[in-house]
Amino acid sequence: MPAQERGEVWSLAFAGPDATGGFLRLVRWPDRAWFWGYLVAPVIGLVVVRDHDLAPVRGRTVVRADGLWFELVEETPGEHWTVGLEAFGVRLDDPLDAERGERGERLPAGLDVEWETGAGPYGAVHGVLLAGASRVDVDGTGAFEHTTVTGDPWAGAWRRVTWQRDPTEGATARDDAVTIDVDGAGLPVAVEADGVSFVVAATAVVPATARVVLTLLEAPAGRGWLEWAQGPAAPGR
Repeated sequence: MPAQERGEVWSLAFAGPDATGGFLRLVRWPDRAWFWGYLVAPVIGLVVVRDHDLAPVRGRTVVRADGLWFELVEETPGEHWTVGLEAFGVRLDDPLDAERGERGERLPAGLDVEWETGAGPYGAVHGVLLAGASRVDVDGTGAFEHTTVTGDPWAGAWRRVTWQRDPTEGATARDDAVTIDVDGAGLPVAVEADGVSFVVAATAVVPATARVVLTLLEAPAGRGWLEWAQGPAAPGR
């Protein structure tokens, strides 16, 4: 990837009660696109839909490929998006299976959710997750982000926690404001962000340029996601 290549990014990270959540990202590069889809719930486990070699995005926010359809529609500018996914995903028993060829149970997966807010990136998320024969209702909160990147920001080391207390109030902590306790494989077992302690509800590993860890977090103060680009260095606290 050219060092100064510019990409456009859309992301939605949402969480509901009982360790249900999703992390969705579409990155549009000049000649291709990336898609990350990570769905988690107790009845479905961790289901992954990921492709780093998609044809250029149609209409900026629509991806169509073999076994994958994803669409973002801005219904009301800055306030209301609908998000749809129909794909074949892989259910992973171990997050580290993502680095072993993403081999697991192949199954149909998708979602149909709406994100709504009055201002800012935080809002309410409602809809449904689908995996195999399972259907999980979503009634939670989520942060929506639309930004641009230069180069590959996931190749270096950084960390960010985004969480919400209610559908309209949230917070983001970055880098030194985020402390991570890890296990022997370098995966989070506990996270603290701006003095708020979170427990780990689910973890996914993205085999990007370097390892990216996505972790669904829960605390009495709210729930959200850790995104941790570990960079080329060995995983650690």
